[in-house]
Amino acid sequence: MKVIYKALTRELLQNIVLSIVFLNAVLIIEKLLKLSKIFASVGIDLPNLALFMILLQPQLLIFTIPMALLMGVLLTYGRTQTDNEMTIFMVSGMPYKSTFKPAIYIGLIAFSINVLMSFYLAPAGVSLVREKILTVLAERAPLGIEEGVFNQGFKGVTIFVKEKPDSLSLKEVIIFDERKDDTKIVIAKQGRIKKEKENISLSLIDGRVYFNKEASLNELRFKEYIFKLYPNIEQIAKKIGEMSLFELITGIKKEKQKVVDYKLELYRRISLPVLCMISVFLSPSLCLLVGRSGRLGGITVGLGIFAIYYIVMIYGANLAKAERVSSEAGSFMPVIIMGILAVFLYSGIRR
Repeated sequence: MKVIYKALTRELLQNIVLSIVFLNAVLIIEKLLKLSKIFASVGIDLPNLALFMILLQPQLLIFTIPMALLMGVLLTYGRTQTDNEMTIFMVSGMPYKSTFKPAIYIGLIAFSINVLMSFYLAPAGVSLVREKILTVLAERAPLGIEEGVFNQGFKGVTIFVKEKPDSLSLKEVIIFDERKDDTKIVIAKQGRIKKEKENISLSLIDGRVYFNKEASLNELRFKEYIFKLYPNIEQIAKKIGEMSLFELITGIKKEKQKVVDYKLELYRRISLPVLCMISVFLSPSLCLLVGRSGRLGGITVGLGIFAIYYIVMIYGANLAKAERVSSEAGSFMPVIIMGILAVFLYSGIRR
């Protein structure tokens, strides 16, 4: 028995890890596309890109661990049925349900890891991503100012530079500032880029500023003018998904207008770890359905089950937002359906 459990555990872990790698590789593409839009004007180096991918892993693992767990179990036990190993186990006196003990133990470990990811690591990771984006944009913002083109990588500001002798020096600078109600135009012969913590400033030399005041155009000459620039990062403002458990509970109590969104996020973080255990108890029944179709059948059934799960999850969230059901019912609807299905199919194994 120990030899069998050891072999099944080793194969289970291999299939689960491979499934996580595959699923994360698919989901990370969406995140990389969003990062490419943010860094389109300044670019990003390989070490920072690798760091972003690492920091985003907890957020992805919340979804991929339950899916990979189900697929890993289906791949492993589907293979045993294809190779007639499951028949040998049962003929030798080993109950069908007993062969799934390694999967149950791994499911408990996956449940614990997903709880840690949902409530702590994922929100912290996304917050670190936002802070790192601010830092990288501030560091690489000078690279986004190119000569001979209209640079729009800063909020409400368009910059035209005729010549750029080096990465920090500018010549013949024209700036259109639309951050306030009235447009301001700044023209300078020379400029120097100065880096700061989360933004940069331009030290402009020998120029003029044109601005509207009381329905008239005014001109102001200067010898040196410090112009502040802020990276265009509105799209990465902190979202509900980045909040910690304490912040979500506080939001439910105080934010009456967004109470449904806060509840949906809180209950989603609870339901996804529970899904790990439901997947384990659903697997024996699904393995019987897969039969001798092997790995291909396991992958097909696993992806199909989770496609249905996420469709129901989105549908339940929309019902809760439309106030047709409670937040609790909308959030736990897919878990309840999966649980009923697991109990129904598991009872069929006993019969």
